[in-house]
Amino acid sequence: MSLYVDDTQPGREQPREDDLRARLLRFYLLFAGMLLVAAFSVALVMTNRLNQQAQTAVVQHAQAIARQLDALPPETEWLALAGLDGSAQLLIVGSDGRIQQQSGRPSLPDEPAWQSWQTGVIRQMAAAGGYLITTDPEGSRWLHGYAATPDGTRDVLLQLPTAVAFAHTRLLDQVWVIALMMFLAGGLFSWMLLSHQIIKPLEQLEVYSGLIRWRGQMRPEEKAQLDQLAARSDQIGSLARSLMAMEADIHTRFVQLSTLLETGRAVAASLDVMAVLNSILEQVQNLFHVERCAIVALDQRAGVFRVRASRGLSDAYVKQLRITPSEPNSPSMRALRNQAPIQVSNTETDLAFTAFRPRARAEGYQSVLAVPLKTQHALPAVLLLYKAGPYRYSYSELELASSFAYHASIAMENAALYARTDERLQEQTRRLEAIVESLADGLILEGTDGRVLYCNHQAAEWLGASRQDARQQTGAALFARLAATFTNPDSARQQYETAVAGHGEHTFDVVAEGAHGRQHDLRLHLFAVTDAQGEPLGRGQLWQDITKDKELDRMKSALLSTVSHELRTPLATIKGYASTLLANDVAWDAATQREFLQTISQETDRLTMLVKNLLDLSRMEAGLLDIHCEIYSLNDLLAEVMRSFTPPIYGRVHLQLAADLPPISIDISRMSTVMRNLVDNAIKYSPPDMPIEVRTARQNGDITFTVRDFGPGVPPELADKIFDRFVRADNRLTREVGGVGLGLAICKGFVAAHHGRVWFQPANPGALFGFTLPIQDACDDNIYQ
Repeated sequence: MSLYVDDTQPGREQPREDDLRARLLRFYLLFAGMLLVAAFSVALVMTNRLNQQAQTAVVQHAQAIARQLDALPPETEWLALAGLDGSAQLLIVGSDGRIQQQSGRPSLPDEPAWQSWQTGVIRQMAAAGGYLITTDPEGSRWLHGYAATPDGTRDVLLQLPTAVAFAHTRLLDQVWVIALMMFLAGGLFSWMLLSHQIIKPLEQLEVYSGLIRWRGQMRPEEKAQLDQLAARSDQIGSLARSLMAMEADIHTRFVQLSTLLETGRAVAASLDVMAVLNSILEQVQNLFHVERCAIVALDQRAGVFRVRASRGLSDAYVKQLRITPSEPNSPSMRALRNQAPIQVSNTETDLAFTAFRPRARAEGYQSVLAVPLKTQHALPAVLLLYKAGPYRYSYSELELASSFAYHASIAMENAALYARTDERLQEQTRRLEAIVESLADGLILEGTDGRVLYCNHQAAEWLGASRQDARQQTGAALFARLAATFTNPDSARQQYETAVAGHGEHTFDVVAEGAHGRQHDLRLHLFAVTDAQGEPLGRGQLWQDITKDKELDRMKSALLSTVSHELRTPLATIKGYASTLLANDVAWDAATQREFLQTISQETDRLTMLVKNLLDLSRMEAGLLDIHCEIYSLNDLLAEVMRSFTPPIYGRVHLQLAADLPPISIDISRMSTVMRNLVDNAIKYSPPDMPIEVRTARQNGDITFTVRDFGPGVPPELADKIFDRFVRADNRLTREVGGVGLGLAICKGFVAAHHGRVWFQPANPGALFGFTLPIQDACDDNIYQ
C-alpha cells in the first residue's frame, strides 16, 4: 500500500490503494514469467528430442557403414557415403582393439593422453555399444556411435564433436531466446505507453480528487493541468470534466454549508430574535441571489400575519402587508396549511395569484417562494423569497431554503421558550429562596475562590451580621466568626481545615455558647457543590442546631437509667418480701404477713402505674389515645383523688373549691390521673412540713384547677420544657423522690384531649401548676389525635 501526503495538513499521511502501474507491471511480470517457464519447458523437450534424434542418427550411420564394410573396397569414402562431412571421424577397429582404418577428420594427436582417451572410448563402446558422449583431454565433448560388422571381425566407431552433432539444437535455442526477448521488449514498451497515456493521467486525477476532498478547491496551476486532461476526447477527458464539475458543486455546497453554520452560530449565540432573523435574511439574499426577502408572523392582537423582519422590501409594502389566516390563495397560508414550500414561479401567469398581482407589480417582483417555519411554542411564521423575474427553484434550492426556515424557527422558538423559562425560573427561584430562608438551619454557599455567594437568614442571625455583610466575606471568615462562640474553637478549626483540604463531605459536632451563657449543640456539615458532570462549582456549609436532638438523646439515656431503676426497686422489694414469706425456717404471724403483702401490693401498683404511664405516652405520640366522656363534677372527682392517697394527705393539703362549678363532660379516668399527678408532684417536691394548696375556680366560661407547692420550684432553664417527656430537674430532691419525667407530659396530653391547656408559673417559693378546661365541649367520645 502506497501513501500520499495531504498538502493542507503537513505531515499527515493518507492511505491509498496499490498503484495501478505497479499492479499492471506485476501482472505483466507474472505473465512473462509463466511464458518463460512454458517456453523453457517446450525448448527443453524439443532439445532433448532433437538430441536423441542426433544420437540415433550417429548409431544408424555407424551400422550402415558396418553392413557395407566388406562389400565395398577399402578406398571408399565412407563418410561421404553416410552423408557426413569432414568434421566427423570414422574408425575401423579390429577384433584385437587396434585401429585398422581411419577416415574423415585428421588423426588425433599422438599423445599419451589422447591415445588413452581413444583407447578408453573404444573399450567402452565395444562393451556397451550404441552411443556415448565423452570429453577429450582438451575439454571438448564428442558424440560416439558404435556398430559391429555382420561377421563380427571388425567394429565401426563413428565419432564427431557435439557442437557439430547438436548444431540444429543450438540454433533452435537461439531462435527461442530472440523471440522471447522481442516479446519482453514489446511488453515493456506497451507497459510504458500504457503508464504514460492512461495510468499517469489517472494518478493526476486521483491527486486532484484528493485535493478537492481535503481542500475543497484547486489552485490555478492545478486547474490548468486538469483543463489539459479535460481537453482529451477519450474516457480520461470525460472523467476530468466530471471531476471539474464535482469541484464546482462541492465549492457551492461548501459555501452553503458555511453559511448554514454561521447562521446556526448566530442562532445559538444570541437571544435577540430580530438580530438573528436579520442575519438569516442577509444570508438568504447572498445564497439565493434574491433582491427581497422577509419573514411574516402572526400578530395575535390584530389576528393577521405581518412582516416581522425584511430586507430589500419598501417601507410602504412592509407597513401595508396584511395576510388573513383564512386567505385561501395566499402562498404564505398555503405553505402553512400544507407544511411544505409553495412557489409561484410567475406571478403574471399563475391564476391563483391573480388577486395579489397588483401588489407584486407595485413592489416589482414576479416570483415568490413561501417556506413555512415549523414552530411549536412560537407564533406561526413564513419565510418569503422574492425575485424580480420569473424563476423556478430546484429541489436542492427548496431544501436549502427549508434549512434557513428551520434556523429562523429555532430563533423564534428560543425567544419564546426563553420568555417562558425566564418566568418559570424566576418563580422557581423565589420558591427555592423562600424554602431555603424558612429553614431552621444555617446555609452558606461559596464559589471556587472562597467568596460567599449565598447566606440565608438563619446563618446571618447566628453570625450576628446582615446578609449583605456576610456575602462580602469568605466562607472561611464566616466560619471563623462562628467558631469564636465554640467551647473548643481550635478543634473545630482543625476539622474545618481538614474538610476543606479533602474536597469532600465532612461532618462534625461542636458546642456553642449563645446569649445568657446558654449552650447550643451545633452540627456542621461541609460539602462540595458540583455540576451534573462532577465539576466543582464551590463549597457549602450547613449549620444545624441539634440541641433538641442531643437533649432527647440525653433524656432517652436518662429514661433507660431511670426506668431500669424504677423497675428494679419495686421488683427487688416484691422479690424480697415474697421470698421472705416463702421461707420455711421462719413462721410469720398474720399481722406481719399482711404487712408484707401490703408492701408487695403497693410495689405492684407502682409498677402498674409506671407501665400505664408509658402506654399512655406511647398512645398519645401515636395519636391513638382513647377518650370516653361522662358528665361529672370536677370537685367530686378531686375528692375521690384525695381519698386514693395512702397514707391520707388531708392534713397537709388545703382545698379551696369553688361552689359554683357545673358538671362538665370529661374522661373521669384521664382527668383523675391529671389531678393525682399534679398533687403527687407537689407532695414529692415540697418539704414535709410545708402545705399544699389546691384550688378550683370558674373563670370566663372555663374551669381552672391549680396546685401550689412551697418547694424549690422549677429551674429557669426548664421553664419552657417542663411539660415535655422525660424532663426532670437535676437536683438532690429529684434524685430522692425518683420518677421518670412522664407525669407532667401525660397531664399535658390528657388536658389537650379535653380541648384545654396546662400551664405553670413560679410562685416564689415553690411553683404553681394548673390546667383550664372549657365548660362547653370539653370532651367528645373519640380517639384523640
